[in-house]
Amino acid sequence: MVKIQFINAPYLGRFSRAQRSPGVIKSGTMYYPYWLAHAAAVAEQQGHAIHLVDCPAKSLSEMELHALVRDFQPDMLVLESVAVSWRSDCRVAAHLKSLLPKSTIVLVGTHVTAMREETLLCEPAIDFVVIGEYDYAVSDIARALENDIDFLEIPGIACRRNEKIVKTRERPLIENLDDLPWISPIVKRFLNPYDYYFNLSFHPMLMLISGRGCNGFCFYCAYPQVVHGHRHRHRSPESVVAEMLWVQNNMPEIREITFEDDNFAADPQFARRFAENVRESGVKLPFFANVRTTVDYNTLKALKDAGLRNTAVGFESGDNIILSNMRKGQNLNTQKKFMHNARKLGLLVHGCFMVGFPGETAETMNKTLELAKELRPDSAQFYPVMPYPGTGAYAYYKREGYLIEEEFDKWLTDEGRHRCVLNLPNLPPETIEAFCEAASRKYHFRPRYLFYKLNQLMVSPREGWRSLKAGLRFLQYTLKNRRKKTVSSHVPHLSPPVFWREHIKVPMGRMERLTKGLDPSIKAQIESSDAL
Repeated sequence: MVKIQFINAPYLGRFSRAQRSPGVIKSGTMYYPYWLAHAAAVAEQQGHAIHLVDCPAKSLSEMELHALVRDFQPDMLVLESVAVSWRSDCRVAAHLKSLLPKSTIVLVGTHVTAMREETLLCEPAIDFVVIGEYDYAVSDIARALENDIDFLEIPGIACRRNEKIVKTRERPLIENLDDLPWISPIVKRFLNPYDYYFNLSFHPMLMLISGRGCNGFCFYCAYPQVVHGHRHRHRSPESVVAEMLWVQNNMPEIREITFEDDNFAADPQFARRFAENVRESGVKLPFFANVRTTVDYNTLKALKDAGLRNTAVGFESGDNIILSNMRKGQNLNTQKKFMHNARKLGLLVHGCFMVGFPGETAETMNKTLELAKELRPDSAQFYPVMPYPGTGAYAYYKREGYLIEEEFDKWLTDEGRHRCVLNLPNLPPETIEAFCEAASRKYHFRPRYLFYKLNQLMVSPREGWRSLKAGLRFLQYTLKNRRKKTVSSHVPHLSPPVFWREHIKVPMGRMERLTKGLDPSIKAQIESSDAL
């Protein structure tokens, strides 16, 4: 038996590492470390002693982590790493190695998969990097430690051998996801659901995974390109529903299941069978799921009838050429049809919009905001494209010279918010950031939207209070942003433009060029020192 400690390492406060674009989120969102939980469940199934600790969720410092590690005395430590926390994760690994020199340090996740050689060169304390899905690879390393097996026999890892970095043969993707043990018992033992928050779900919620891989080919999305592939694999509907029932019976505090699959309805037959099983099984918990605009009406209706109450959808852009450039696999007509169907079914939709794609201009950004207002989702987010290593987006922006920052820890502000790291033709990062901030305010604070939310509060108080809580968190972020008196020097962060003049010294001529071509109302918000 090998003692394995799975660690979501300390970084910034409430740093949400498992989500697709890790950071400290305006809404207060905090994801479960579900990939670590999957690997921990497999390790325990195979006879190893496990412990799972989530430092950001518990606000644990590195010193407090060290105390937990000393208590557990693991033979092996597994740390999940992402781009923006990568250097910090390597330092934490080094400190843990100093604490337990005989321990084996393993790093896992999308970033180290894409940058395995850089990771092993960066920090000698790291013994192994797992490439891709790591559920079974971690247990294979433990078995090799226990039985003195040559590590080069383990597929899907990188390590040092004779002063060289070697990569073993490729590990096949997990075909039968029903072979994986459930993660909900792991969550119940090691994590506190009240530490996690997802503004689109009722609190407290539990995040589960029903499938892996996405049949979309969006060139910016890291998980399908780096870890899970574009072929959708899913658990059986019976397995998923049985775990939901377990949660309902054993974790009475949970008010909603949040499915964090890239595309829950990628296989419509699975989605409809799942819905049928939910209705027949006695599951009463509502659920959230991510879907694409290409889902058909009958599948969407089946999911809604089974308890789907809210969904996140990547609309991304309001321009068909931009959608084609990002390989989204949808167009404006598809998006509008989806929203028509969702509204007909009474399904809430969170719209995801991004800017900074190939061919982006001030005009196409304005089209994106106008599309959001036309589609009228229940809530919306506007973000710059984040081109993570291993994706087509990273390769494209780096090749074209548009990527202006390759120190990944500078991709976030000091508070952990996302920066724009792209300098596109006629669209500097300042303009993209300004658009995202202004678009969020313009969408959520317009009278029509506020009246809609007030009506929602009266007609459906439960939904209304959930939205109100999320809105207050967003308002808190906005007011905090307004009160900022300093700006980090990495990439200018567009708080009130008075800071441009007082701290960044942006000349008025430059200010005019930054806002050229933007919607007049957004331009006024950016140029006015009273914009916020």
